[in-house]
Amino acid sequence: MEEHFFKFAIFSAFSELTCGISNRNFGDMRFGYQKQADIVKNRAQFLGQLNINISDLVVPVLAHGAQIAIVGQHDKGKGATDHKTAITATDGLITCESGVYLMVTVADCLPVLIYDPILKITGVIHAGWRGIIAQIVPKAINKFKTLGSVPQNLVVGVGPGICQKHFIVKKDVLDLFLNQYPSSTFVRNNDGYVDLKKAVLTDLKNMGVLSSNIEISNICTVCENGIYGSYRKENDAVKASAAVIGIKNK
Repeated sequence: MEEHFFKFAIFSAFSELTCGISNRNFGDMRFGYQKQADIVKNRAQFLGQLNINISDLVVPVLAHGAQIAIVGQHDKGKGATDHKTAITATDGLITCESGVYLMVTVADCLPVLIYDPILKITGVIHAGWRGIIAQIVPKAINKFKTLGSVPQNLVVGVGPGICQKHFIVKKDVLDLFLNQYPSSTFVRNNDGYVDLKKAVLTDLKNMGVLSSNIEISNICTVCENGIYGSYRKENDAVKASAAVIGIKNK
């Protein structure tokens, strides 16, 4: 199968790093809506494009919150081929170890990949509106800091996700963003619109990540639904993408 995944230009300078985001050509990457064996096959095909063994993968069960786990060699394989083995209620993973590949699934929510090229620490977070409001991005940066990272050294890629014109929200959600991210919102014809990517960018810059070290994809999963899955457009029939990052074994 030819390559069918999103690559960040900003990470191309780091030959030790492997990362990418699948699109719908590889099929659904979530457990729970199709036969488990089919999802494992989809994941293995995508990982093959990245030269990653599925047994080296760590995948959490998402909770649309702000819980982040630091994982290592002893966690490899968790959630990779069976959701029952996954780290539960977690929307972010960080590791200091090479050969440990981190993955979250997304379908409109934002995949945020983080790399410290100095200390060789990798992280991935699933940033939906609930997680953003719960401060998952600042919490992830703070986790990196506890491991010795300096925010100015971090390199961050924010992948394809829903754009503002398609993310129409009710008043309760709009009010949350008006309070925390007023510049990421606007109201038109009594409808509230939220720009999740701008909210994430605000958090990253406020935490000290340099603008020159941030790449944000302009791809919208609703606008480009022929390429990427969108839960808002497809509901449970969506083919969720996988966002993966890790450092190759030496």
